[in-house]
Amino acid sequence: MNHIEAFHGGAFFDAIGVDLRHLERSTEVISADVLDAWFDPSPRVIALLREYLPFLLRTSPPNHAEGFVEEVSRARRVAAESVLPGSGSSSLLFACLPRLLPEGCRVLLLDPMYSEYEHIAGTLLHGEVLRHALGPESGFAVDAEALLADVRRLLPDALLLVNPNNPTGRLWPRASIVEFLDQLPPSVLTVIDETYLEYTGAESLEGEATQRPNLIVIKSMSKVYALSGARVAYLVAHPDRAELLRPWLPPWPVGLLAQAAAMEALRDPGYYSGRYAETRSLRQGLASSLAHLKPYPSDANFFLVRSAESAALASRARERDIFLRQFGSGVLSGKYLRISVKDAAQNARIAEALC
Repeated sequence: MNHIEAFHGGAFFDAIGVDLRHLERSTEVISADVLDAWFDPSPRVIALLREYLPFLLRTSPPNHAEGFVEEVSRARRVAAESVLPGSGSSSLLFACLPRLLPEGCRVLLLDPMYSEYEHIAGTLLHGEVLRHALGPESGFAVDAEALLADVRRLLPDALLLVNPNNPTGRLWPRASIVEFLDQLPPSVLTVIDETYLEYTGAESLEGEATQRPNLIVIKSMSKVYALSGARVAYLVAHPDRAELLRPWLPPWPVGLLAQAAAMEALRDPGYYSGRYAETRSLRQGLASSLAHLKPYPSDANFFLVRSAESAALASRARERDIFLRQFGSGVLSGKYLRISVKDAAQNARIAEALC
């Protein structure tokens, strides 16, 4: 039987070992092929987990992550009935997109964009995947008028977006998106993935999603809260839409340790806002160090570079235990590398390897 799945980064585990018997190797490996935070979780998170780790590991979590949902509601100022919890954004996508999209659906995606959406809509739901091309001449920025014209012409069942986009890192400003949403045909469902939004300092569309029946916002806590290993996320939708989706979520949707970490992270916004500011500074410094590769503009914790020698550059970096994201298919294939921002010392190693 063929094993079909979307392609992701994470090749750095080749150097550590997926059996996790040699985690000490992690201190030497630079995992710039994934978009995990370069910083640690809040000290408050670490202290909580250390104090209660045995209990958090051996104990079943609340049946429906009720406390986590309430904490999200408080921190994000959205109604609890609009929030659905999940063990990472991918678990929510796999549980909910098949309930939102019909078999054989027509979906419009940005191109390039995170491949999981195409996998679910195209491969699993046997849908027709339509693409709105983003070009290097504009730095891969979204042209709202051109996208709206494509939506009106193609009339897809759904428009699926990542903002800021992955792998480009470009932010579509909130005011422009709201204006765009106001002009969409009422039959088009819009799903916006805000996994990297907090790095930009921009305001979320979570509140809009509670008011608009055809808008859904996906919020991962992996990248911006340094919790990728914990796997925790949530979805925000209009209460009526959330009520229809809630029965399809499994019981115990988020592990107890992950819930504890996520809730404590939400209670320490000052720590994280400081790390986001540092990330923007580190991104600018790394991009300057790689000016010869002409990095594309980015608002997130990663950016694209283009080189005819992208495969050779990635291979050379890998020899030094530095892993960069290559693209095996699509418009970026063989021409681009995505590089995630790390701490100052690791960024210096990346720059040296790519000189």
